[in-house]
Amino acid sequence: MKHICFAFFLYLLTLVSQRCLGQDLLSKTVSISVQQQRLAQVLQRVGQQGGFSFSYNSHLFNQDSLVSIRVHRQTVNYVLHQLLGDRFLYKQTGNYLIIQLNITEKFYNVSGTILDQETGEKVELASIYDKTRLLATSSNDQGHFRLRLKAQKTTPLFTVSRLGYHDTTLVIPPDENATIRIKPKSVYLQEVTVNQHSGGENSWLGRRLLSRRLRSQSQNLSQFFVNLPYQVALTPGLSSRGRLSTQIVNTVSINLLGGYNAGVNGVEVAGVFNITKNNVRSLQVAGLFNLVGGSVRGVQIAGLHNNIMDTLKGLQLSGVHNFSQRNLGALQLGGVMNVTRQAEHSLQIAGLSNHIKRGSSVLQIAGLFNSHSGENARIQIAGLYNYARHLKGFQIGIINQADSSSGASIGLVNLTKNGKKTFSLSANELVPLQLEFKSGTPHFYTVLIAGYSPAYQRKLFTFGLGIGSEFTLSDHFDFAVEFSSQSTYQGSWSQLGNLYRLQPILRWRKSKHLAFVTGPTASLYHSGQTVFAAPYLADPAQHLPSAKVGMGRVWLGGQFAIEFSW
Repeated sequence: MKHICFAFFLYLLTLVSQRCLGQDLLSKTVSISVQQQRLAQVLQRVGQQGGFSFSYNSHLFNQDSLVSIRVHRQTVNYVLHQLLGDRFLYKQTGNYLIIQLNITEKFYNVSGTILDQETGEKVELASIYDKTRLLATSSNDQGHFRLRLKAQKTTPLFTVSRLGYHDTTLVIPPDENATIRIKPKSVYLQEVTVNQHSGGENSWLGRRLLSRRLRSQSQNLSQFFVNLPYQVALTPGLSSRGRLSTQIVNTVSINLLGGYNAGVNGVEVAGVFNITKNNVRSLQVAGLFNLVGGSVRGVQIAGLHNNIMDTLKGLQLSGVHNFSQRNLGALQLGGVMNVTRQAEHSLQIAGLSNHIKRGSSVLQIAGLFNSHSGENARIQIAGLYNYARHLKGFQIGIINQADSSSGASIGLVNLTKNGKKTFSLSANELVPLQLEFKSGTPHFYTVLIAGYSPAYQRKLFTFGLGIGSEFTLSDHFDFAVEFSSQSTYQGSWSQLGNLYRLQPILRWRKSKHLAFVTGPTASLYHSGQTVFAAPYLADPAQHLPSAKVGMGRVWLGGQFAIEFSW
């Protein structure tokens, strides 16, 4: 225990002696008189007189600079101050005095009150900024502002901007409460141009996530933008660029929670959200949503929602919803919904629905709904319903609707204005009672079919789908060709038969709503059913002149129908 205490005492004694020695080095007195000699040589002479050596980085100061000094019995600290000024610190290590750069920075404050030059009223939400140092703040509801600056050799020039006022540039004295008067614009409504989208600031999300000060700052400085390499932000306004983030276009923007900036010319990534005032180029990724007041050329990815208030050229991908004001040959992939107001050759794929208000599209694929109110819709595929104002390609869905069509709609029900919508009651060689619903356009329509034969020992149910195309021969006569695939029921749902029919049709239109139809048919029938019971027969066509082909039977027949159109 005694040895430990003794060792500890020696350690403390060493520290104290080194501290005292360090103090002695700076407080030692020296006398030196030189005229226009190199600084390195003068420092060497000071060290020789004090009995120590200097240690320093050769880049700290110019060793070859010529200095003159004449002192008698002055401390080393005094001599160093005369030679090097206040820019350095001195540290004792052994018999060396280390010269280090004094990195302590000095700050000062500028403050003041913004007043209306004509009325003398205090002006709130005015922006006060330094374009060179990229520092900014805004006045409060009493017109007062305060800004902390790092001391530099140059005097900063501040600009005061407020929507509806002329910009004012001036020097603000430090540590004084300046009074600044700004002049209103005489013709406010004619001179101020309001951006259509307001950079997303006035959207529902923008109003809730951006403070009033940030939004007003963006409007006040609408003509001032700076390109910088990077920005790191925690939330909008709390970033490495401070309140001027609204006017900065970044190459790389990293937002831990969310960020707000003027634009992106590279990559922007956020844990929760990104709000960009103008344009995004290349890549933007957010955990929840992206809101862009301008256009996007590149890739935009969000967990929930993407909102582009101008033009999309590239890929937009979200877990729930995508919106773009204009889509130019781009692809939208939404887990639930995609919406575009103006489209040109765009593509949309969504789990639930796609919507285009104006323009043209190449492809829409949705789990349930597609809606295209623009000029030209090329391809629409939906699990339930498609709507197109003008169809130039094809639609595939259970229900398809088009105001006009030069393409084809494929589904159970196809509704086209001035298109084909017909109910028919017909009889043929197999079933004496058959109902058909035909919908689409004359050049391509689909047919829903249900038939019934009640005769004993020849009872039969038929149901299926068909397609057809018709051509006008004269004012009262049309010619059409239809092909159908039907299933036949003969007492067993697990062993349905297959009936295929090809039928050319001659139609006489008695009036706009009434027509009579006749024509021959060619049929192929096959069934795997082996057990039958009355009133069904093993072969429903055995009473017809037919030929056996493999496991099936073929024959020729005919039909007659009455059609009702509207």
